[in-house]
Amino acid sequence: MTTSAKMRDADPSSPRLASNAVKAAASAHHRIDARLKDPARRAPRVFLHVINRIHGLLPGLLRRRMPVTFIGYALINGSGFLIDISFLWLFYEQFHWLYPVAVTVGYAIAGVYSLLLNRWLNFQSHGSIGVQGSRYAVGLVSQYVIFILGLSSLLHMVGVNAELARFISACCEGLYLYVFMRLWVFRGTPEPTEAARP
Repeated sequence: MTTSAKMRDADPSSPRLASNAVKAAASAHHRIDARLKDPARRAPRVFLHVINRIHGLLPGLLRRRMPVTFIGYALINGSGFLIDISFLWLFYEQFHWLYPVAVTVGYAIAGVYSLLLNRWLNFQSHGSIGVQGSRYAVGLVSQYVIFILGLSSLLHMVGVNAELARFISACCEGLYLYVFMRLWVFRGTPEPTEAARP
């Protein structure tokens, strides 16, 4: 390349340099758009918007006392319960596994689902998944022993109908697990707000 050609390419007003700058700006704009449209980033914002709308429909006193994440937790863990029951049906009724094995595997799958969705969509936590997962496992095991085996069995022994006993224990275990997640699994994670969403 001749000296005059080099000088022309180094000139900020040269067409080649301007063309490269336009291409670089367009590329950066495309990357930013792709990140904003990425479902991994968009889904938490949409979920937060939905639970905020539901939270806004609650009566004033209840709205002031109930965290927005409790609504998200109820939605996620409610669907997790359906997953649990579905896998129980599949493993026990279709695959003919032993009942305790079918119950445990379905419960574990629903537990992993609950942890991952609560971490990503509801609490929007960016802490260590290993630490949070091990804490959550402690919560699931203690919940299982205290409420599923303990409370429901105790209520049934004192004469409460089996289905009603299971329903009461399910309500108690739901509250227990939410508090457990809020105070220990995702400890230090602030309540997500739409103004500060990721």
